[in-house]
Amino acid sequence: MELPYFPLHVVLFPHLPLPLHLFEERYRAMARDVMADGSPFGGRFVVSMITEGPEVAEGRPRDAAATTSTRPIGTIAEVRSADQLPDGRWVFLAVGVARASLGRVRRDGPYALVEAAPLPEVVGEGADHLLPQVQAALDKYLATVKRFVVTTASKQETHQELTAVAASLDAVLKPIRLPDDALAASYAVGGVLQVELLRKQHLLEMPDAASRLRAELELLRRESRLLADGAMPPIAPGELRYHPN
Repeated sequence: MELPYFPLHVVLFPHLPLPLHLFEERYRAMARDVMADGSPFGGRFVVSMITEGPEVAEGRPRDAAATTSTRPIGTIAEVRSADQLPDGRWVFLAVGVARASLGRVRRDGPYALVEAAPLPEVVGEGADHLLPQVQAALDKYLATVKRFVVTTASKQETHQELTAVAASLDAVLKPIRLPDDALAASYAVGGVLQVELLRKQHLLEMPDAASRLRAELELLRRESRLLADGAMPPIAPGELRYHPN
């Protein structure tokens, strides 16, 4: 299928949400077409991670998009809510619905279109047996993140500010019960992990849930160790993003 193409400095996993503010003219046009009655796109577009080049920016020449390099595997996103502001900007809440292999990009219209072939969803051998280990590692990771941020803040903030930080973390870092479905769980953990985008992209590209869960188990344990040892920089509560869908 051919869908509108939206390269971003983000990795979107299936089942997880993506809020977007569309302000550049080409993406306003994309939004109008995606949301139009009877649109051939059915409210869908493709997101892929930028590896080199600029993200969308007001005032950038139209052909500058051609200088942007992205990964060959991205995610088909579906708009769940859309609002157009009086000045023509759009606010979307989209959700990842499928990983996709990306092919030819066509740039002869007001915005880019890309050929996207949905990838098969494979559970993989041993995925279900990994879930209890991943759940335990996730619980420890979130507790370690909270402890690390509070400890770091205690060295810099007043008691009142520290109380606010702790309350914010309580709201953000609520216990997360992973889905019983191994595929959905593997994508949820990918969304929770606060690691480099390229690591997240590698998780997205893995061929099955079992491989993804094994890699995530290693990452959760690694990040917990680094945080416990004080080897990681402070993490702002606003950077801890997980929105169950």
